[in-house]
Amino acid sequence: MADIKKLFYTTIFSQTISSDGKFLFCGSNFGEILVFSIDRITCSAESSITDPEKLPTVPLLVYSLPEKCQVYSLAFHKDFLIAGLNGEVCGYQWSSKNVTIGKKAWSVKLAGSVEHTDVNEVNYLWLDGEDEILYAGCGDNIMYAISLEDGRVVRQYQGHKDYIHCVSGCMGKIATASEDGSVLLWDSRQTKFTGKIEPHSNKLLHRPEYGKWQGTVSITEDWLVCGGGPQFSLWHLRSLECTTDFSFPSQLHVSGFIEDKIYAAGDCMNLYQYNFNGDVTAVIQISAPAVYSVVHQTDPNKIMAIAGASSQIDVCTNFSFRDIVLNTYKK
Repeated sequence: MADIKKLFYTTIFSQTISSDGKFLFCGSNFGEILVFSIDRITCSAESSITDPEKLPTVPLLVYSLPEKCQVYSLAFHKDFLIAGLNGEVCGYQWSSKNVTIGKKAWSVKLAGSVEHTDVNEVNYLWLDGEDEILYAGCGDNIMYAISLEDGRVVRQYQGHKDYIHCVSGCMGKIATASEDGSVLLWDSRQTKFTGKIEPHSNKLLHRPEYGKWQGTVSITEDWLVCGGGPQFSLWHLRSLECTTDFSFPSQLHVSGFIEDKIYAAGDCMNLYQYNFNGDVTAVIQISAPAVYSVVHQTDPNKIMAIAGASSQIDVCTNFSFRDIVLNTYKK
């Protein structure tokens, strides 16, 4: 039987998928990492399961962090589950055979600036798997590049004037979204930003009732989407011109590119999908009043998991509508 407090007050801040694409990891505000089988989830969409112990809607494993702190961000590399905590990035050995998370195998302390010595949340992790560099967007306004070969902080990217909400990268280019209202563009080899977007300064995007902060950014080789307080928008990377503004009804926390579509979610009980012209192509109803994390993959199983201010996680196996609702705790 689950703790009643957890049933009603759980927030899932972060998610990631294992390298083999078979396990979904979810990080909560109660300092726990919940593990689900993607094989079970996708198979259950095609068959009926009556054995409660085999239900895909409950986690295979609930791992409590010794630190008991909120799991702000997650990533996965090779056999390591990586968690962004308070001023620290930790790696935990993962065994898919035994479905176990081992003790902390390594840790990288982020010193932070003098003004942020008490709390420096690692708000977002983006992994460049090819170069084995982990980028951490943090509460001290800095993005750190961490080498996963030796655990060193190899670069610090400073330019934001408030904390970083989101990091996204593609082919050596990186974008960061911040509470200061800007999206900064970086060359991964340089510590000074190469471009800057301030959507709140665009009259078509500015929404003064929500503020200027930028909560999400996602990039491809040619395009960038971002949003937060200002309206959700699409930008051409070379020209840094806004080409499309989307009709998202509230504040935004997540966005991304999926197949030939763009998705967005935030303080709204729907996830919206759009084409590049701004037309809505799908509206997916979700369980949480606010979404803070979306992860997806197309291989080996097609799945999108949507999580936020709820003890339930919504799953789409076709990217168009919700198939299954996962429960982070047994009732």
